Amino acid sequence: MIRIGHNPNTNMLPMFFYLPCQHPLLRWVTAEPTGHNAMLADGRIDMAPISSYAYGCHSEEYAILPGLSVSTKGKVGSILLFSKVPLAQLDGRKVALTSNSATSVHLTQIILERFYEVKPVYETMSGGLAEMLAKADAALLIADMALKEAMAKPDCLIYDLGEEWLRQTGFSMTYAVWAYPKDLILKLPQEVLRVQALLMEAKGQALQNLDGIVEACIGMLGGEADFWRDYFAGFRYNLDEELMAGLEHYYALCYEQGFFSKRPRLNIWPPVK
Repeated sequence: MIRIGHNPNTNMLPMFFYLPCQHPLLRWVTAEPTGHNAMLADGRIDMAPISSYAYGCHSEEYAILPGLSVSTKGKVGSILLFSKVPLAQLDGRKVALTSNSATSVHLTQIILERFYEVKPVYETMSGGLAEMLAKADAALLIADMALKEAMAKPDCLIYDLGEEWLRQTGFSMTYAVWAYPKDLILKLPQEVLRVQALLMEAKGQALQNLDGIVEACIGMLGGEADFWRDYFAGFRYNLDEELMAGLEHYYALCYEQGFFSKRPRLNIWPPVK
């Protein structure tokens, strides 16, 4: 049995909605992205859609399943920087960072430091937007928390980091990849292939039948059906050459910023035919 990380946020529903909860090959372990990052690193799970940044930290030990990611080219809708002032004015000011993401935290730092040439003071915080902005001038939130806060129309500026990344670089952005330790290929090669096939089948079914996912999102967070259809229209759940190029560029800038001691490499298995 392969223990897979289950992410409960709405942006991950196309990955999981049609994946069988009860399957002799799978056991789900639910957590936020940073939880899966840690679980995969210490062996509590075998495979998960982890932060792209977390894969970069372990690219020597991990492999990536082909054809699967959480990506956008432009607007993402749920990775948002809420700010009291324009980004160019954040130099020396406090920026609150969510504890639930690694990719977005470093993406924020790249955007602010490299593109806006500001040096904020960062602090990781929990809680909602009001609590974060009571202590900081800007706050990074992701996933359903970001959506909830944006839906409430807060009195501040809201920057979509997917849009910012595309505007500054021209590249797509990949926030999560399906990763697993390379030794799983040696231990359970056929099982890895079967799980990849299950995930691809579930994803394909979801993208062809979004109505059930839209209804589930309305039940989880509210909103109108058109809002959710527009939200999912922005996502790309594959991992084609364009998305890999964008991910490579993200890794290159992370390396240049000193976040990695070595530039990560993409290890895809099974190989794309």
